[in-house]
Amino acid sequence: MSFQSSLSASTYANLIEHSWKRCHQVGMKPEQQADDQMITGALLKELKEQHRFLLVQAEAAFQKFAPFLHHAGCVLIVTDREGTILFASGDTDFATRAAQVQLQVGANWHESRKGTNAIGVALHEQAVNLVRGDEHFYIENRFLTCASAPLFSPQGELLGVVNISGHKDRFLPTYAVFAQLAAELLQNSLLLNQLQKEQLITLRQLDIVSAHHPQPLLTLDTDRRITGANQAAIRSLGNCLGKEFAPDGAYQVIPLTDDDNRLYRSVAIKKPQMVAIPTTSTSEVTYCFSDIIGSCPTLLRAKEVARKAAYSSLPVFISGESGTGKELFAQAIHGESGRGPFVAVNCSAIPDSLIESELFGYEKGAFTGANREGSKGKFMAAHGGTLFLDEIGDMSLRAQAALLRVLQEKTVTPVGGITPKKVDVRIIAATHRNLLQEIEAGRFRADLYYRLKGIIIQLPALRERSDLPQLAEHLLLRHADHEVRLSPEALAVLKRYAWPGNIRELLSVLLQASFLAEGDQIRPEHLVLDHPISEQEEQGYSLRESERSVILEVLRETQGNISKTARLLNIGRNTLYRKIKGYGIEL
Repeated sequence: MSFQSSLSASTYANLIEHSWKRCHQVGMKPEQQADDQMITGALLKELKEQHRFLLVQAEAAFQKFAPFLHHAGCVLIVTDREGTILFASGDTDFATRAAQVQLQVGANWHESRKGTNAIGVALHEQAVNLVRGDEHFYIENRFLTCASAPLFSPQGELLGVVNISGHKDRFLPTYAVFAQLAAELLQNSLLLNQLQKEQLITLRQLDIVSAHHPQPLLTLDTDRRITGANQAAIRSLGNCLGKEFAPDGAYQVIPLTDDDNRLYRSVAIKKPQMVAIPTTSTSEVTYCFSDIIGSCPTLLRAKEVARKAAYSSLPVFISGESGTGKELFAQAIHGESGRGPFVAVNCSAIPDSLIESELFGYEKGAFTGANREGSKGKFMAAHGGTLFLDEIGDMSLRAQAALLRVLQEKTVTPVGGITPKKVDVRIIAATHRNLLQEIEAGRFRADLYYRLKGIIIQLPALRERSDLPQLAEHLLLRHADHEVRLSPEALAVLKRYAWPGNIRELLSVLLQASFLAEGDQIRPEHLVLDHPISEQEEQGYSLRESERSVILEVLRETQGNISKTARLLNIGRNTLYRKIKGYGIEL
């Protein structure tokens, strides 16, 4: 079973219910004393020696957690696959209390010995779980609240469990995530230590979500067969162990130098070394116009322009702050256009020394470390389709000059080659910067700007949109791991916040809030915002709410008569219509 990022409250409850049933079936009684047999002395020493590599990695990976564990009053535990505790570190006061029920090194917390508990459930189900207070089967253990996550080897075998335990009265909901994060950290640490004999590669999942998910990691032998994979890579590639890894348009390898972490191009890797996420990707389109959710008039206008742009061959220029959905719009335009491949390029991540080889490709043996078969480059990869130049405003002047030349001539010449190749590519560019200001400052070429700005689409910032409630509801419905809704008080807080990270930040806040909300309602105390709400934001919110209330009141008095309402408010009919749409008022 794959490592899971989170489980819903109902799933936790089902895991516990099933565990209790198993305990009853074997004749356990809650009021009885649990099996407290422990291994000590030579037997414990021998067991630790068997798992020496795991323990060394655990101590190295978890040593920085000591201050947190002491503050939280918790202990962090690692067991073997049988449930025997091999490693424990944390708050000494709680450890003393935990030792009274043998929650310590040498004790076995398999379900068959300790009844329903987080370690036992994680071993049986191979899933993340949380067992709180009275959910423990044995009464003597009900002062505990514990969260556990299964620990897998690079080959996908169950090694044991990582657990965090504390007193039920002090254990905060956020601590439950810690066990999972610690397990992922330890798994990646185990994988990284195979570098002495194997290659380590990192992959980029094309539909980036995550920041909530760890980086996918693999190890390869000299024949490029996959010998190890962490759970994030298995989620991305499926059961890939033993298969040959052949990078294609979806996954590419870009090694890092050992000294300064600068990217350089090399596919023929002769010795183990770490590699970084690629700066470019070729992917299937995963978003269409139906995925662009919202009723804000500004957004709907941008969506309308984008839909029309799909049937044009003109370049498209998408402008908007980070997190407003620029790539979503780019993919939707491409998908509607019916053109060939969609190739995305992160312009800000391409070093000057790589620009020609990345965009235009290179011939066989063009430079040291080059792929023996050469590379066709991103323009040729997008031939007949769409090339999405993301964060074009961050591209260096040297790179801008090279790009302009191709856009003008509609041909590319690979590095090391002499024959230009015709290329048919539809360009969609995007940036969070004001390019007119960048041109004035001398950081962006005016001639390139006018080549790119065929059809301009300006995406509104989240703080400027009138449909935040609808958008938040959609994000919770689509991404939360259980059914949850925003309370009116929580929604009021969201409306007052400036959202510097826009929709990406909103989704992050909502996911954390849905986790912290133990019931089906998110309240203000569940919202963790990166920046305090300023007095100016409070005042702006108050003014908007006041104006909305006045408009609603006058509309009620006039029974929805627009002409009378506009006259009483001393504004024009068009202005009134705009405000009604902007405030989401239904007539």
